[in-house]
Amino acid sequence: MITINPTSETPFNFPCDYPIKVFGKDCETLQHTICAIVERHIGKLHPNQITKKRSSKGSYVSFTIRIIASSRVQLDAINQDLQDCHLVSYVL
Repeated sequence: MITINPTSETPFNFPCDYPIKVFGKDCETLQHTICAIVERHIGKLHPNQITKKRSSKGSYVSFTIRIIASSRVQLDAINQDLQDCHLVSYVL
């Protein structure tokens, strides 16, 4: 049985390791753009935090960016900024 503390902000214990998955059409500027968005919220990313995978037909690409999240507010802000980006198709 899971017990949820009504005063806790999320089921996560912050800070925590958190993967952000971003999908978009494969273009030269997508990786730079999404990294810049994430870096506004967490500081400089290290290349080993970013994994790239192309779709089977090569039209789309997904990036998984692993961060140390400090709060739910931070995650919500990153998610909103990524969703607002015209190059991003989906954010998980």
